[in-house]
Amino acid sequence: MNETFSLLAPRRQGEAHRTARAAYPFRCCVVCGLQVPTCLTVAHLDHAAGNNDPDNLAYLCHTHHWMYDAGLYPLEAIKLLRAHWQQTEGKPTHAARMKDAGAKAAATRKRRTAARKAWETRRQQAET
Repeated sequence: MNETFSLLAPRRQGEAHRTARAAYPFRCCVVCGLQVPTCLTVAHLDHAAGNNDPDNLAYLCHTHHWMYDAGLYPLEAIKLLRAHWQQTEGKPTHAARMKDAGAKAAATRKRRTAARKAWETRRQQAET
């Protein structure tokens, strides 16, 4: 935890919300992607209510805020998800997973064709 902030620092939720809005323009729960503004809370990732540093804030729905506070999500995962939602702005993207899909599909077709040809050759040799 950052030594300049203590857990007993005054709670400034308004400031936390303004900081989060400025730092993270796309607002959704970083875990599930819920985009209903009235259902979102601003979580202090180090649990220090006075630490309103943008890196310490994340939007979470009530359920995932509770789960984060209970220790069910690691800090690194929340930060990675927060960066992902800000980058994609809620639009699904499969680019990272599909970057070499065409090459893999071509290689699979080539292997299948070769296997089919080998099977056909063995079958013909067995008949003679």
